[in-house]
Amino acid sequence: MESFVLVVGMFGFTGKEWVYVGNQIVLDMNMTKLECEKVAESWTTFIENKFYKFVIECFSKGNVI
Repeated sequence: MESFVLVVGMFGFTGKEWVYVGNQIVLDMNMTKLECEKVAESWTTFIENKFYKFVIECFSKGNVI
């Protein structure tokens, strides 16, 4: 069964494009894709700084026994 984890990454705006700034946190809990997507959708973000943003995504860990 394929397992997924939730990853929150931080991006900065250079004035031209959004770039990954090297900070991320992983919720290291094995979930199905649907479970992970539900958790990601349940997060609320308030963006008050036009130069930084958080991106919430689900990434596959592959098959976990």
